[in-house]
Amino acid sequence: MRIMVRGRRTLLATTSVLGASMAVAVAQPAEDTGEDKEVITVYGTTNPLPAFNYPGQVSVIDKAEIDERMASSLSDVLRDVPGIEFSGGPRRTGQFPSIRGLSGENILILLDGSRQSFISAHDGRFFVDPDLIGRAEVVRGPASALYGSGAVGGVLALETVDAADLLGAGETWGFRLRGNYQSVNEEMLTSITGFTKQGDLDALASFGIRQSGDIELGSGADLPSDDEIGTGLIKLGYQLTDAFAVEGAWQRFQNTALEPNNGQGTAGTGDSTLDRDVEKDIESETFRLGMTFDPDSDWVNASLSVYQTTNSVDEFDETIPRTTLREIETTGFSVRNPSRFSAGSSDWILTVGGDWFQDEQVGTDSDTLDGVRGGVPNGESEYLGVFAQLEGTIEQPFGLPGELLVIPGVRYDEFESSSEIDPDTNEDDAVSPRFAASYGPTEWFRVFGSYAEGFRAPSVNELYLNGVHFPVAHPVLFDPTAVPPSFVFVNNNFVPNTDLLPEKSETLEFGVGVDFRNLWANGDRLQAKISAYQSDVEDLINLSVNVAFDPTCFVPPTYFPCTAGTTDAANIDSAELEGIEAEFAYDNDLIFARATYTTVEGEDQADGSDIGTLTPDRFALNAGLKFQENRLRVGTRIQYAADFERRSVDDMGDFEIVEERDSYTVVDLFATWRPDFLDNLSINVGVDNVFDEDYERVFEGVSQPGRNYKIAASWQFRE
Repeated sequence: MRIMVRGRRTLLATTSVLGASMAVAVAQPAEDTGEDKEVITVYGTTNPLPAFNYPGQVSVIDKAEIDERMASSLSDVLRDVPGIEFSGGPRRTGQFPSIRGLSGENILILLDGSRQSFISAHDGRFFVDPDLIGRAEVVRGPASALYGSGAVGGVLALETVDAADLLGAGETWGFRLRGNYQSVNEEMLTSITGFTKQGDLDALASFGIRQSGDIELGSGADLPSDDEIGTGLIKLGYQLTDAFAVEGAWQRFQNTALEPNNGQGTAGTGDSTLDRDVEKDIESETFRLGMTFDPDSDWVNASLSVYQTTNSVDEFDETIPRTTLREIETTGFSVRNPSRFSAGSSDWILTVGGDWFQDEQVGTDSDTLDGVRGGVPNGESEYLGVFAQLEGTIEQPFGLPGELLVIPGVRYDEFESSSEIDPDTNEDDAVSPRFAASYGPTEWFRVFGSYAEGFRAPSVNELYLNGVHFPVAHPVLFDPTAVPPSFVFVNNNFVPNTDLLPEKSETLEFGVGVDFRNLWANGDRLQAKISAYQSDVEDLINLSVNVAFDPTCFVPPTYFPCTAGTTDAANIDSAELEGIEAEFAYDNDLIFARATYTTVEGEDQADGSDIGTLTPDRFALNAGLKFQENRLRVGTRIQYAADFERRSVDDMGDFEIVEERDSYTVVDLFATWRPDFLDNLSINVGVDNVFDEDYERVFEGVSQPGRNYKIAASWQFRE
């Protein structure tokens, strides 16, 4: 396999470690403590490891950065992380993440280790408020050797806030009041959080309300959007014995939204059906129980997490009237045990574990005879996997100076999907190996590389698609007697494909990193990491929409039967995705700076057309000044994206441009202040898109929000 970049291109782990102020891709904290903390990845290996040493690319965002950004959605939190992009437009209800050009079922989303399996064509994937997130970690590249199906593109792991995120050393309890406002959609957030850590008890309870209206776009248009969100989080942990601890958690997100049926749609299509608003009830609820057993032994440090998540979107269109529902319930557990041992000058961790989970989907439609919603088949999928991973740190390997880190791992999975639509089940199994290594001849330099195989099982939605996808106007018939006169509509229909094969990928990645301390000033630090990767994907599952009218649509006198083509999921024999990712960070007592660069390209090997959720080459900078005496930080965020074209092959076999977007530069300003006269008060202010740029981030014709004034204040009492 070659690397070639063309330039256009837990309870999984029970340790929760706060990110560092100076490390690559990690937040600059609101208040500098002077401590040189290290950025830790937990989900990269399931064991805590310095992110700089990890033989791959991983980014960590901590609570301080989330608060400083005054985030309205998770796309605000992760906007500048290289390799990750959010499609679906400005509405939070339609946001869909992609990592390295892969999206949908190829991205594993974890909330406190619980799988979030909700997948919808237009309803987004995120049902959690960023105010409740204490830490976000993005592992880029295949992670099937640890997590099984759904991690071909990478892992997006979210951890809800806990008492340790909000308490300082020696403090035992406190509470926090927080309020946010942003002008672009007149959004307001109010939340209250109470927390304590006393003796063997660790507890937190948080509740919030977020309300927002239509979104002012850079184009000058208003995007219809009306959200009223209620959130709740309760976490209780108790150390029963010196070795045994338990934790229970409940998280709920409820959004009552008034917007078009397609949350990713833009305003003004001219179609009264597509443009009209519907009432949406979006609900997510997760229950989780975690247990750890950590006796005084290097061989045993076991953890078990049992969870159940229910995500649903209920839509009511009063003009018909019609009610539709999509609900997915995920039940599962995961177990891990790392064993530590030494051999000569090397230290090793052998981690073994397994996962089981089941997704059950229900789709209903009050406007169909059988009550079944088109495109949302009733069905279930079940997955079972076991894995083993070895992490070895070898001093002076083969007589060479420095340290070698090696991480071989392998996982076996079996899966089965079924639906009442088809009497046969779709089942298969897969083995996912991975080998990664990083070598540091000195403390300030590392070179790393990895080879990983990934797989992704076809989902119920892809296997058993049925019903109506969308209506279009009949090519000939027009009804002048209707009030008002209108076209006769015919349907594009979903077609099931129970012969879908699982996706399989091979990814090769190489990179280097540098880590300098006390470079230009006492206590400063500079880190940088850059890598190039290439993924070869076989049997890539792609949703194909073929709009083609039946010949009988044009035959008088009836012009029927008539359909407008089909939509189905099909395998693409071979695809290639490749790119470059780079991160840089510098920090001292006076300034901070963090920069990222990313490219991603995808190609269908059969005809050379572009494929995947591709984005333009992007550069982002977050830099500013620290005024320690005044407890003030001011800075700017700048994102530049090059112009972009997507090519496809037409019926004649020639390339054509099917999408193009102009380059853009977006500038934000922000400041964080903790006044001396109110020690418990923190104030954040900012302006996003200062120059009111009208730009298209992920799709042609989808304008992003315009100039946005933001302010947030939090008052926190602790003792």
